[in-house]
Amino acid sequence: MGAPGVPRACAWLSRRLGPRGLALATSGISWITYGASIAVQPRYGTVRGISVLLGLRPMWFWGCVWITAGVIALVYAAARPGRDLPGVGAAMAPPFLWALAYALGAATGASTTAWGAVTPWASHALLILLIAYLTRPRVIVPKAVVPGGAD
Repeated sequence: MGAPGVPRACAWLSRRLGPRGLALATSGISWITYGASIAVQPRYGTVRGISVLLGLRPMWFWGCVWITAGVIALVYAAARPGRDLPGVGAAMAPPFLWALAYALGAATGASTTAWGAVTPWASHALLILLIAYLTRPRVIVPKAVVPGGAD
């Protein structure tokens, strides 16, 4: 069992952020912790799978990219839908980049198992896109009134 105030805090957070903000906050926290882990102690499979990116920058750099994206997503989690697009982009960019890097790693033969990581990473970016699309602000366009015209 958790602490007595946890369900109340979760309910408050859910009401405050909504599904879109919760998705950004969850991604933000996840990207910060994942980025810290790969910056400090990258896993062998990750290094092999994204070797294309490692030709451009070292792993600590890519860890900082994940951390930065996570912070941006977390900051924009409290913004209203429509004003949180930088957070949505930040939540989508790292997993999409990783999916692309793993696909290139598989295509170039750098890793024979890299293909297996493409879909999981791409699916997270797609899920964020779907949540953002489904919770987007509805734009109401008023009917145009033509002066002197018939209705």
